[in-house]
Amino acid sequence: MFKVSNGVKKIMVLGLGLVLLAAACNKTSPTTPPASQPPVDNTTTAPTNSVSQIDMTASGFSPANITVKQGTTVTFKNMDTLPHRPSSDPHPTHTDLPDFDSKQPVAAGGSYTYTFTKVGTWSYHDHFNPSMRGSVVVTP
Repeated sequence: MFKVSNGVKKIMVLGLGLVLLAAACNKTSPTTPPASQPPVDNTTTAPTNSVSQIDMTASGFSPANITVKQGTTVTFKNMDTLPHRPSSDPHPTHTDLPDFDSKQPVAAGGSYTYTFTKVGTWSYHDHFNPSMRGSVVVTP
């Protein structure tokens, strides 16, 4: 066997330490989003002053229930062959949100728009078919 001097041993230990340090520095960790990013929101909430659409069909409103920000304009589009009349509850007086009433039939292919400026939950129905119902939740 050959003899290794103390100087060579120190250099070998130092070199091994540097190799381990370099390996530790190159270690990767799982990618995680920064803590400051908000979680993804998959609700039906519309941004302020945007437009949302609700289709009126033979089977009802689609979607029947939505949540929007205050100031959002909602378009009620008639996708049916029969006329519809979206109106605020209760039937037949429409007094919960009196301005939310098309006041006339919306013909096939036509539409009615209403801008929700008051925060709250606003139930609505089709005046011609009161069992056709929905709601718009308006948040600040």
